[in-house]
Amino acid sequence: LSPKVSTPNDVDMVAVGVYYAGGHIVHLDGSYGGTGAAPNVAKKNIAMPIEYAIGRVHQFLVAEGIRDQVTVIASGGVRTPADVAKTIALGADGCVIGTAELVALGCIRCTACESGRGCARGIATTDDELLEKLDVEWCTQRLVNLYAAWQQMLVELLYRLGLDSVGALRGRTDLLTHLDYENET
Repeated sequence: LSPKVSTPNDVDMVAVGVYYAGGHIVHLDGSYGGTGAAPNVAKKNIAMPIEYAIGRVHQFLVAEGIRDQVTVIASGGVRTPADVAKTIALGADGCVIGTAELVALGCIRCTACESGRGCARGIATTDDELLEKLDVEWCTQRLVNLYAAWQQMLVELLYRLGLDSVGALRGRTDLLTHLDYENET
């Protein structure tokens, strides 16, 4: 059991409920997703920003004594390696980076993923005519390049923080600084 859940106000209770229902992976999907795969009513009315949801879920799972039994995956606004690091520092175990992957494949972010024929570039479609536009080898290499670059940036960031693994970053909110408060000392 591995549900993808929106981030309503009681997202912490939802995550604990998933665990007690037998789930060991919770995929939190915040309000800043941008691929167009979700209906607008869901994107605009249900979810809170992922930054708020992760912290709430992480802290609640710790308080319940079950944090190490639940894998928390986050998505919705994760667009750069720095976003990945921040998400993990807030308490996630990993991230889904859908928009960055789609852009690497040539997505122009027209937000038509869910409609009729889907993507005019042939990325998010089941239409055979549009699928022909996709060069699988080119796309594969683009994704390899994306992941390699992000890995290098994350390794550099971890090194600068004095950490030896991504796992060591989980829940390390002490390493985060809110830019609005940085100069108020």
